[in-house]
Amino acid sequence: MFLKKIALLICLFTGSAFAQIAIETEHQWADDVVGSHTLQVGVDAWRIHTSANEDTTANMKSLSRLQLANSYPVWHYRNPSEWLRFEGALRVGRDTLLSMKYRSDQSTGSRLDEASVDWAFHTYGVKLGVVDPKISWCRTYDVDSPWVRENNPFCSIQPLNFAKGSAPGVQTYANFIVADYSLQAIAGVYRPLWFNYASDESPTITLASYSTITSHTKSGLALSATNLRNGTEFRVGLLRDDFSSNRNSINQSVPYSYDVHSDVMFLGANWYATQKVALRATYFTYAGHLTRNMRDVVNYVKLDEVQNYKAVSLEANYQINARDVLSASHVIYDLVIDQTNYALQSGTPAFVSSYSGVPHFVTTNISLSWRRDWGYGVFTVLQMSQANTDQHDASLTKHLSSDGRAYGLRLGYRF
Repeated sequence: MFLKKIALLICLFTGSAFAQIAIETEHQWADDVVGSHTLQVGVDAWRIHTSANEDTTANMKSLSRLQLANSYPVWHYRNPSEWLRFEGALRVGRDTLLSMKYRSDQSTGSRLDEASVDWAFHTYGVKLGVVDPKISWCRTYDVDSPWVRENNPFCSIQPLNFAKGSAPGVQTYANFIVADYSLQAIAGVYRPLWFNYASDESPTITLASYSTITSHTKSGLALSATNLRNGTEFRVGLLRDDFSSNRNSINQSVPYSYDVHSDVMFLGANWYATQKVALRATYFTYAGHLTRNMRDVVNYVKLDEVQNYKAVSLEANYQINARDVLSASHVIYDLVIDQTNYALQSGTPAFVSSYSGVPHFVTTNISLSWRRDWGYGVFTVLQMSQANTDQHDASLTKHLSSDGRAYGLRLGYRF
């Protein structure tokens, strides 16, 4: 299956004999360039030691909360595991660009992240198809990524990644030069259910079995500014997600409807401290309001739940020479879940109870890595990550904690 995926992607874009290989992830077109593509394939191997051996129902001392390579895999976790990244673009005429991005790995599964048509009109443009909201700096397709696995959970954890993932839709954008800055503004509307693109995507960690998604829409805005003199870059991204589903009755259980309204915000800065040291700071938040309406024979019961995720990261990259990069990062991920129950009788809500134990998880991740490009497209990445999770629950009289350490090796090849 893995080789079939590689062969399919090669056929799609090498059918144009004039396509050129390029290593940039952001394409800058010249009049004599008509196409470009990159294909990266490789194998990741991990050695993981954790104090939590398995996930528990209450998520206490949970394995997944550590967010290491074996956390929330889409496929059954295997070690070692293969991965693939493909990015291609083809210019048709003067103002039209066809773009495609595809990835495959056990953390996010097989996913087409972009298949778009881009019409540019001077400084303005429109993109149609499967498009990326571009509200983050995840290194999914970077050919010089210093990590085997990114440490920010909004980039590496599949459920949170879906909260901001690509979808069929339409984008408009504008580019400007103001003083020493290149500015870009992107606005878009996205429909994950179109063309059955992401029929099971949910803005929550899990979606209950026997559920049917009835509606799912996203709308977003991203603004970026790059200093043309020193390369300093700033970005702010906002994404609104509205989601509804119904869960059928199972074994005489009461069916219910489920509504989620969430907002994602990203703030980031990327700059050079020296000619060889690049720094990156990001702030990522997710705020979701979940409402579950359950109906029995007589009454309605309503459950309100508020989920708040926050991730703060700081990363430093030191370019030793043309082939070697050393990187270090520190990420703090914070999760709070609060629940309140209401009973609705004759349409009048009556307060029943507030969940006495508010789960509060804080995960800290410190990582070091060394990337080396050996030439001829071959590269390796060595990574060590130390993760610690602390859980506090208002109904408990003590803290519960877990910890883990992971050693990763990536062997990759870039065509």
